[in-house]
Amino acid sequence: MSLSAITAVNVQVPSSANAPIIADFAEHAIRVAHLMRRDAGRLREQEWATPGVYTLLSDDGTHQVYIGKSTNLRSRLQHHKHKNAQVPGWSRAVLVKRDTTHGFTSADIGYLEGRLSAQFEVFPGITVVKGKTDGDSTLPRHMQMSLDALLPSVLAAARLAGIDVFWEDDVEPEPIGIKRTAIRGTVTSLIAEGLLNVGAELHCARGGALGFGTVAADGQIVVQGVGYKAPSLAAAISLGATSSTGFGGWDMWHVGSLSGPSLSDLRGQLAGR
Repeated sequence: MSLSAITAVNVQVPSSANAPIIADFAEHAIRVAHLMRRDAGRLREQEWATPGVYTLLSDDGTHQVYIGKSTNLRSRLQHHKHKNAQVPGWSRAVLVKRDTTHGFTSADIGYLEGRLSAQFEVFPGITVVKGKTDGDSTLPRHMQMSLDALLPSVLAAARLAGIDVFWEDDVEPEPIGIKRTAIRGTVTSLIAEGLLNVGAELHCARGGALGFGTVAADGQIVVQGVGYKAPSLAAAISLGATSSTGFGGWDMWHVGSLSGPSLSDLRGQLAGR
């Protein structure tokens, strides 16, 4: 997933070497704790006995990560410290909570857990030990959209922990046998110009297979819990392909239904503005 050009963060590094490092992402009101396994008991109860999601990291060469959720992050991390069947070799943890008055709900963290698990699975060199994979379908679409918008900050927190979240999704490949249009623009451009709404449903079809995606606030197309910057790759994945070669995502994706305007149609309108 591509992060914003700059993700602003305030990092608090205590003088005590075994106290958690705290990072505040003001844009999305996210507070993150980075700590070693041995220091699980040093989380402040009044601050971290709260709902959130977490990642357990191993440093034993297996590159395993465990994505989990809890209505009480402090208690759950202490449980993992002593009973660690999911990731026996975990040594570090990243805890994420909402730094707002009401915080996350149980439905929020259920959705985020599934979303993060799916997203981490596409990063090369990482083995995801899944706690849950289906997210939470009880949330209304507008709430899912608001949680999707938090992903850049959550992934930035993962980068601070040394997790490589780079993957090949920044370049839109030249589709074989499909003429590339001279009109330029991005999905973000369409959103900014009011031609495409955040949360819009996208549909595509090929060889009898049907694909589905939704538009995220950062211009990515979310397919099966993963955000894709390149429309062609998003279309290929939605249709069960493993490569975007030969896919022209801008022409294949239609808004609202298969009979709706294509992303190429909308991008064409940019030329007249």
